Amino acid sequence: MIRYLLSGGIYMVPIVVSFFLIIIISVKNFKGAYHVNKIMLIGSFAGLFGIVATGIALNNAVSILPDISKISPQILWSGIKVSFVTTFSGGVTLFFSTVLWYVFSIRNSS
Repeated sequence: MIRYLLSGGIYMVPIVVSFFLIIIISVKNFKGAYHVNKIMLIGSFAGLFGIVATGIALNNAVSILPDISKISPQILWSGIKVSFVTTFSGGVTLFFSTVLWYVFSIRNSS
C-alpha cells in the first residue's frame, strides 16, 4: 500500500499533509470543539488537489501519444494507472474528513 501511495510522486505531498492535519485536528477535537469546520475544508482541498493532479498526470501521459509506435502499451497503461493514485488518495481523505466532520459536528452541537 505504501508503495502504491509513493507512486503518486510529488503530487502526493499535499494530500498526505492534509491527511495528517485532519488527524491532528481530530485528536484535539476529542477534548473539545476545535476548528470542526476546518476538517471539511482540508478534506475538500485534498480531494480537489487529487483531481487536479490527475489531470496534470493524464496530460503528461497522453502527450506521448504521437510517439505511440516507439513505446510499449504497457508503459502507457502504467502511466495512466499511476495518474489515478492522487484522485483515489484525495477521495479517501475527503471521505475520512467528511465522516470526522459529521461526528464532531453532532457531538459538539449537543
